[in-house]
Amino acid sequence: MSWHAVDAVDDAVDATRRFLFPFSLVRWTKLALLALFTGGGGVSANASVPAASDSAATTPSAVWSGPAGAETGSGGLGFGVPDRIAAAVTPELLAVGAAGLVLLIVGISVASLSLRLVFYDALQNDEVRIVAPFLARLRQSLGLFVCTAALSVAATAPVALALVVALVSDAPTGVPAVDSAVGAITALPTGALVALGLVAGATAAVAALALRFTYEFVVPTMVVTDSGVIGGWRRFLPTLRVEWAEFLVYLAVHVVVSVGLSVVTGVAALLGLALVATVGGLVLLLVAALLGGLGALVGTTAGTASIALVATAGVLALVALVLPVQVLTLSYRFIYEVSTLGSVDPELALLHPDLHAGADESGESTGEDGAGR
Repeated sequence: MSWHAVDAVDDAVDATRRFLFPFSLVRWTKLALLALFTGGGGVSANASVPAASDSAATTPSAVWSGPAGAETGSGGLGFGVPDRIAAAVTPELLAVGAAGLVLLIVGISVASLSLRLVFYDALQNDEVRIVAPFLARLRQSLGLFVCTAALSVAATAPVALALVVALVSDAPTGVPAVDSAVGAITALPTGALVALGLVAGATAAVAALALRFTYEFVVPTMVVTDSGVIGGWRRFLPTLRVEWAEFLVYLAVHVVVSVGLSVVTGVAALLGLALVATVGGLVLLLVAALLGGLGALVGTTAGTASIALVATAGVLALVALVLPVQVLTLSYRFIYEVSTLGSVDPELALLHPDLHAGADESGESTGEDGAGR
């Protein structure tokens, strides 16, 4: 018996080659932009805010110590922040700032999801366009954001709750509502705690699996059927119920595929980093020699500016080196997933006919991507 998820491994190689070659600079540039902003994985499409470093969190006075001679009385925020700034930071201002940050995160996440849908549009049409599909898919991406946010909360909430209970049971917070709730949970009989843990674990596992299937199968279904996330799930669920064994095999094969793609991306990143570090180090040594030594490189304004410029150029060069590999691996992963779905349920086949195995290789489209594409 042949499994569609296994056959799709080779089929996706051929389809990826047809999708990316013959090489077109315009096409690859557009795909690089999509790869850069959609991320490599489903869950990675959600925006996140980098956490502040420990040094920044523990020594804010080193970042801003206030004007010379500024007073920091009891009415101030401390750390050298003058009272007039502390007075300006009102609860209302903090609330507005928090609301703005939430809206920014939501906006970035929705835009990222819309670009993910744009990538699937490119696979469906074998033509890479960005602006028009992006605007057309915004409504779908908003519903997709709400769905995936809810599933993410359901998948992580049981683990977070268990951590809170474990921590608060050893060190009470002093908040009566929290401490009493944790106390009530820990006072349950062992059997009840075990049952509660099993239910929580099952909930987290089902939510995590639903989140994966949303990104890997429901999103392509939304593109094929031009529906929202609920409509996509309604169309995909009957296929999942009937062909559950196929998707079980898919989950196992996808692990191997993901590991292989991660190795390829990791090796490319390491090679790129080694090349960039070598060239950047040589440039800084040359600058140090011109300035009079390593001490001048780190102790002068010109040296500091040189380090900043070389570091910035190095980051941009590393991104430029790794992005083509990311385009290749992301294209293959998406094509593998939609190939599996289309093989299991031909009505949900998303790939353009020219990308299927056996397509006429002499028939090349001549769209906006340049000659040969």
